[in-house]
Amino acid sequence: MRLKSFTADTLPEAMRLIRDALGVDAVILSTQATETGSGVRVTAALEESPLDELYDGSEPASYFDLDTITESLSFHRVPAGLFDRLIGGTVSLDAQDSVMALAGAMDSEFTFTALPAPLNPHPILLAGPPGAGKTATAAKLCARARLAGRGCALITMDTAKSGGLAQAEAFAKALEATLLQADRPEALADAVSACSDDYFTVIDTTGANPFLESDMARLKEAATAAGAQVILVLAAGGDAAESAETAVAFKNIGATAMIATRLDTARRFGGLLSAAAAGRLDLSAVSESPHIGDPLLPVNPVALARMFLPDEMAGTLKGQTQDLKQWLKR
Repeated sequence: MRLKSFTADTLPEAMRLIRDALGVDAVILSTQATETGSGVRVTAALEESPLDELYDGSEPASYFDLDTITESLSFHRVPAGLFDRLIGGTVSLDAQDSVMALAGAMDSEFTFTALPAPLNPHPILLAGPPGAGKTATAAKLCARARLAGRGCALITMDTAKSGGLAQAEAFAKALEATLLQADRPEALADAVSACSDDYFTVIDTTGANPFLESDMARLKEAATAAGAQVILVLAAGGDAAESAETAVAFKNIGATAMIATRLDTARRFGGLLSAAAAGRLDLSAVSESPHIGDPLLPVNPVALARMFLPDEMAGTLKGQTQDLKQWLKR
């Protein structure tokens, strides 16, 4: 199957372009207005391409399965506009493997950044909706620092939730991390100042309603007081439109990257792509388990593509997991 997107001022003009490029047998897959609203973008497919366009007479090549990629993105409920851009990206590449074709398209669409290094000079403030897994993510970041031989400090602002402080205390004890509490931006600034300069410092915040102005203002004030880098922690499985709106809200208070959690309890990840695209957030890591003995997994285009294709889910980093669990049992 050949697939291509066409942009024109009017739908009849787009149809003429499709006929000229793909012929009368082309099938229209989607039609939508352009981002500026001044034209239309139509995605069309042709079931079979002439062999002389695919092969040059040499040994037949192995081409990626566009049908599988299309079905997978549909299964994951990837929004229409993003869907079209990813499919268009795959067909523009000279890839002979489905994973690499989708990875190439994702590399063009998204930005990726490594997790904060253990020597990161700024505190890391984890923000997100309630129940996203911020405390467990904070513990996993501290565990990375401890594995690298660094001291770490966990500052919790989640002192009001029942069991929140107890969970932070348990994680800090297991990781031999310094635990501090701060319920206000002023107290948070003091807590950050009390941390050793060579410590990796993580701030665990209270779950915030992205659609409540007071919650977002409170988080922004806390991040400013701490001089912290803000990372959005977002659970997988959410509605694509709502995930996008959530990401934009956290982007507006300074979030630059995103860590996706709860992949083990979700089947569809389109919401995560929607959030990253709408919020223009760097994809940094994913978590497949709430247990601190299972590390955060770094994200790159190939790993992300494997998440979306059947039977290609990236496995956990077994070496890191084993090392971390042995360290916790000391």
